[in-house]
Amino acid sequence: MSDARLMIGLVGDLLLDRERPEEPFAPVRGLLSAPDILFGNLEGAYTDHPHPAPSLGAPLFPARHNLRGFGAAGFHVLVAANNHIVDAGHEAMLETLSDLRAQGIAVAGAGETLARAREPAIVARAGRNVAFLGYASVFPMGYEARSDVPGLAPLRAYNHHHEAYPNYHIPGTPGRVETFPDADDLANLRADLVAARREADLIVASFHWGDFLRPFHLTDHEKRTARFALEHGADLVVGHHHHMLRGMEWIDGKPVMYGLGHFVFDVRLELSAELAAALAKQPADRYTLAPRDGWPLLPMHPDARLTLMAWAAFEGSRATAIGFVPGRLRPDGRVEAVSPESEEGREVVTYLERCQTTQGLNGRFEPGPEIGGFRSLAVVPIG
Repeated sequence: MSDARLMIGLVGDLLLDRERPEEPFAPVRGLLSAPDILFGNLEGAYTDHPHPAPSLGAPLFPARHNLRGFGAAGFHVLVAANNHIVDAGHEAMLETLSDLRAQGIAVAGAGETLARAREPAIVARAGRNVAFLGYASVFPMGYEARSDVPGLAPLRAYNHHHEAYPNYHIPGTPGRVETFPDADDLANLRADLVAARREADLIVASFHWGDFLRPFHLTDHEKRTARFALEHGADLVVGHHHHMLRGMEWIDGKPVMYGLGHFVFDVRLELSAELAAALAKQPADRYTLAPRDGWPLLPMHPDARLTLMAWAAFEGSRATAIGFVPGRLRPDGRVEAVSPESEEGREVVTYLERCQTTQGLNGRFEPGPEIGGFRSLAVVPIG
C-alpha cells in the first residue's frame, strides 16, 4: 500500500433536472476536479419511462439525459441507497446504475438483490483501493432489496417513544424518541466492513439518515451507527439526507461527517392533493418541501441554501485531516464556492459552528489548505 497523500472530495445529495445538466456545476468545476476521488449521493433514479412506486410521496425521477451531468462534473463514485432511488420502479433504478457505470462512475448501495446492493464500489487511486459502502436508514417501506428483489441496502432502526416525564400522564406533550437498530441489518453492516477490508486499503461508509425536519439535530441512531462503523473497520463515515448541514468530528482518531446537506438539488414539485393539503397545515418556517418565492428549483427552508464540499486527506490508511469549502445554492440551481471570510461564507461557517456546539461534537475549525483555488477550513479535534 502506498503512503502517498490521497484526497477524497465529498458532497451530499445530488438531483439534476434540467435541459443542460452540466450547467449547475460550472462555477465549481475547478473545485470538483481537485480531489483524487469525488463522491456524492445520487438522490433518485433517472428515466424516460417511470413506473412510480405505490408508496411514492414527492416524485423524484428526472429524465434520463440528466445523468450525463455527473460524468461531466467529474464524479468517480455515487451511492444510491436513499429514499428516492425506487421512486420510478426497479427497472428505472437498475437502468440508472447501468448508465452511471457506462460513464465510468462506480456505484454502491443498491442493486438487483440484497447481496449486490451490499457490495462495495472500489476505486483505485494513489496506490490504494478505496471501498465505498452505502446504506439507507430513511426510505419508504418496500424500497429495501431482498434476496430475490432489487432495491437499496438497508440499515434500519425502530422508534420507541418515552413519555416526557416518567410515571406522569401528559397527553399531547412531545416525549423522547429512542431508536433500536435492526439486528440483521447491523450484522450485515459488520460483515460488509470485514469483507471490504479484504479488498480495500481504505473504507468509506455512507449512510442516508437523520431528521430533516429539525436543524442541527443528530439522532441517537446517527451517533450510534457512526461509532459502530468506525469500530468495525470504516476509516471515514459520511452522512446525508437532512438537506441542511450537520457537523463533523473525530472519534478515536477517525473522522465522521454527519450531514453534507445537498450540493445541487433541482426539485420540481409535483405534489398530490393529499400531500399539498398536509404541507399547507405546516407553519411558515417549516423545514420541509413547500413552495418558496424566488426559488423554483429549491422549495425548501432558507437553511437548505447553505452547502459545502467536504474533503478528507489520507496518508497510508490513516485520515490525517478533514475540512470543507463553504458553498451557496443560487435561485437558478447553480452551486458556488464562497470564501470562509466572506459574508456568505461566514453564514455557512456560523451555521456549522452551531451544529458543532449544540451537538457536542469533537471538532473545531481553523484555516485549511487551498482546494482547487478555493480557501477551506480544517476540522481538528478538540483537546
